[in-house]
Amino acid sequence: MTKKKVRKIKAARPGEPIKPAEKPTAKDAKASPGSAQASVKRLETKAEPVGKIAAIKQFLSDVRAELDKITWANRKETTSLTIAVLAITIFFSAYLGLVDIALSKLVGTLIK
Repeated sequence: MTKKKVRKIKAARPGEPIKPAEKPTAKDAKASPGSAQASVKRLETKAEPVGKIAAIKQFLSDVRAELDKITWANRKETTSLTIAVLAITIFFSAYLGLVDIALSKLVGTLIK
């Protein structure tokens, strides 16, 4: 469960059910012609923020929503992955160092 859902559950009153956001459908627009179709189109398109401050607020809100979706690694996973990266790095650096020394000696003997 995401943090956003948890906040939504905590914010709900005990006797009040949690309602998902409702979005008008094309079926609703056909039921009442005229202005209903125009309002459905307006609701489906995202409102453009007006001004720089509103744009910054919208951006930060979107960033917060994306950060709430992240599943962060715990301490044990982070430690084990760090050790694995260090071990692989040490192994390959030693291997490439040995290959470099061997090739240097080979080229040195061929030049003499």
